[in-house]
Amino acid sequence: MGAFSAFKDKKRQTASETPTVASHYIKLGRKIATLRYIVLAFVVAFAVYSLSFHSDEITIENFRYMLKFINLGEEAETPEGGVITFDGSAGNKGILFKGDLAVMNESGLTVTGWDGEVLLKSDFMFDHPKMVENGINLFCYDIGGNDIKVFNSYSRVWSPEKPFEYPIYGLAASQKGGFAVITSQKGYRSAVHVYDSAFRLIYSRLFGDDYVDFVDINKDGNEFITAAHFSEKGNLVTRISRFKTDAEDAVSSSTFVGEIPLGVYYTENGYALMTSEALRFFDNDGNNIGTVEFKGRELLSGRIYGKYALVTYGLNGLSGGAQAVVYDLNGNTVLEKQFSSSLSDTSVCGEKLYALSPGALSETDIASGKEKVYSVPTSFSTLVRDGDRVILFSENRAEYFESKNFERQEQ
Repeated sequence: MGAFSAFKDKKRQTASETPTVASHYIKLGRKIATLRYIVLAFVVAFAVYSLSFHSDEITIENFRYMLKFINLGEEAETPEGGVITFDGSAGNKGILFKGDLAVMNESGLTVTGWDGEVLLKSDFMFDHPKMVENGINLFCYDIGGNDIKVFNSYSRVWSPEKPFEYPIYGLAASQKGGFAVITSQKGYRSAVHVYDSAFRLIYSRLFGDDYVDFVDINKDGNEFITAAHFSEKGNLVTRISRFKTDAEDAVSSSTFVGEIPLGVYYTENGYALMTSEALRFFDNDGNNIGTVEFKGRELLSGRIYGKYALVTYGLNGLSGGAQAVVYDLNGNTVLEKQFSSSLSDTSVCGEKLYALSPGALSETDIASGKEKVYSVPTSFSTLVRDGDRVILFSENRAEYFESKNFERQEQ
């Protein structure tokens, strides 16, 4: 045994030791615990800062809304579908708002989560209620009435200090919180008022000759388009105009004689105007880049859905059938589909066309044209969109459509 053998043995023994699984997870747990305390300290510091410098903007509703997205327990699986039942009313209208279902009728508004929890209930009386949502707020107004009520998921966040002096005929909301309201003003036929996300009036455009029927606002809230009508030499004329909130005069304007305005929409590459005679597409410079002429066909409905436009026509005959046509934003036909019976509602969700008729839901792939038809309860009368998915809606029930839950019909 050499003089340094004891040191050699100790060195060899130390080098051969390896960490155990338990010690590895103990060290990992300590690191995670330290990270949690750091995050908690940051949250506390942020809360103190918010309460100190923004106390006027912090409400109990804000905290309740934030808690909606905080899961303090184990993470649960998100169900693929859901069903909500509610008080039945022939006037019920549904819309998806921040993942929850908003239902409004002449007596008020209810917002319900898919777990059945009622998040908001507000009672009011509207004769002709309408809802618009922009992912931030839910706007409720009465067509021909004088009031607007704006809600988040839990409470009303704004109403005008006093009702509008003249009736409200339309409202459009931008993705960043601003909105535009169609009304009137003394000495003028129409007026469009634009508000920012803080509900401050930032722009008003008064119309002396035009009756504004429709308005849409761009995602930034600094530009809007109107579809209006007026009479000239005994002819009804539709005018589409585009405005910026930093200029008084229209940026662009076009007129169409003998046509009735039916809608105006911002699109992914410009905007579109629907009249009784045609659907026209414009680029951001106001140039007409495509037109779909109806040519005497019985127009039933029309709407823009992302990169597609959907128009439905009535078919001649006693069967009451219908035709649904999907166009791209240049007016080119992408899909045509005929239905032997009348349609209760239609919608485009993602890359699929949905058509609801009494007792049946048709699902058609837009690219291939392949159709599947499912039996659904006859009580469902409208469709509510949720991205690529569709919700069946009736007077007292809403249900996500999942093909596995419905019987497929033979074709």
